[in-house]
Amino acid sequence: MKQILSKIKAAYLFNILAILLLVATIYLYAQFEDTKDNIVDTNLESQINYTHNITDKLATSILYSTNNNDLYKTLKDDEELRDELEEHLGMFITKRYRYVYVVDKISKNDEEFRVLLDGSESDDRSEFEEPFVPLNIQIWNKVYNNKKPQFFKHKEGTNLWMTFLNPILLNGKVQGLVVVDFALEDHKQIVKDLHDLDETFEGIVIFFVVIFFLLLWFSYFDLQRSKEKENIQNQLKQLNEELETKIKEEIEKSRKKDQQIIQQSRLAQMGEMISMIAHQWRQPLAAISSASAAINFKAKRDRLKNETAIELSSKIGEYSQHLSSTIDDFRTFFKTKKEKQKTSFEQIINGVLNIIEDSVSNKNIKLIKDLHCDEEFKSNPNELKQVVLNLIKNAEDILIEKQIENPYIKIQTYTKDNEYVLSVSDNGGGIPSDIIDKVFDPYFSTKTKKDGTGLGLYMSKTIIEEHCEGELSVQNNEDGAVFTVILKKDEQ
Repeated sequence: MKQILSKIKAAYLFNILAILLLVATIYLYAQFEDTKDNIVDTNLESQINYTHNITDKLATSILYSTNNNDLYKTLKDDEELRDELEEHLGMFITKRYRYVYVVDKISKNDEEFRVLLDGSESDDRSEFEEPFVPLNIQIWNKVYNNKKPQFFKHKEGTNLWMTFLNPILLNGKVQGLVVVDFALEDHKQIVKDLHDLDETFEGIVIFFVVIFFLLLWFSYFDLQRSKEKENIQNQLKQLNEELETKIKEEIEKSRKKDQQIIQQSRLAQMGEMISMIAHQWRQPLAAISSASAAINFKAKRDRLKNETAIELSSKIGEYSQHLSSTIDDFRTFFKTKKEKQKTSFEQIINGVLNIIEDSVSNKNIKLIKDLHCDEEFKSNPNELKQVVLNLIKNAEDILIEKQIENPYIKIQTYTKDNEYVLSVSDNGGGIPSDIIDKVFDPYFSTKTKKDGTGLGLYMSKTIIEEHCEGELSVQNNEDGAVFTVILKKDEQ
């Protein structure tokens, strides 16, 4: 009888815990629903705010170029200014922001507009004064009436787009509209992923509800059976308790082990991506800072020439495009199939040196180019740039760390039999023989004075061997380390 009473108390306690678990699960689901909506809204809001900032800057830039109270007349009379402004608009075009242009109303007719500026590529660019019929004409006219930015969503086939309209105001009059059309495919993907996660979470809640009622039923069934088989249960009590304890211990061990493995995998992947993005962004960001500082310095002293401003702003645009393409490259890094493009070692090296050459020269490091391979081949140019950039940066770091006199970095290309060969070497003294075989291992780093992650060379080797079907190796010569990239001709 005491055993039955004890089981009744245990059943009540177990049911209370099950109820608490069910309530906690439902509460977490409700919190997830709120968080999901916030994520979707925040993502869209951030894209709209970014586009608003872009169009504000473009509108301000266009106003600075207007020498009278009529934007249309200014652009019509100055074709060179139109070309310059269209080139400026084109700097903001990316894979997401594909269309950036300026239009104005031809007359008071609600549906008659014309193109003033188009930042698209030359083949796709609309002509000056080309007639334009916009989508959702009510929104366009609303911008003219209230002189405030507006935006709206629309679909083109299966693609979701957002159109953002920002008025160009001069003396309280709308001279035209800066228009940006950008794709919302990444926003659509976020909504889809959250919806899939929501369905999974719903399944978990349903599972817990089913388990809860099963536990209630089993609890009742167990009590009834206990009354009928009290004697048998008394004999098996000790065995059952020992078995239950062992099962709980093993389940707990297995659960903790699974959690550790999942957490380590997520942290490793996140660490790899963050480290590589930071590594690839460091030089472009430094170059952008340097260019903007030069513009600021010369402008404060009235020494800023148009040619200098154009050159520096063009460089900033190039660096910004590199940052954007780096994000696209990392987003597709783990995809097994990527479309290859025609490129050459000369194009790869020039692209890298456009970003890093000034920084290297400022550290009094001599760059030696010995290029004898100008043949084109098919590969992944952006990923090859990341590898070359990483090899040059590693050489730069070791030369600075060891304070080498007359430091140099040598970049050499040539063809050998059926191979394209690129090597990056330095006079930093080389890699110690006891660790040279480990430099491509993940998480192995020689940067003791810095927070080296040991992922740069590992990722470079992965890119060359898995994405480009080539080879990346290292050896020492009399001056220092030599990293060699080999791509097979017959695999291009």
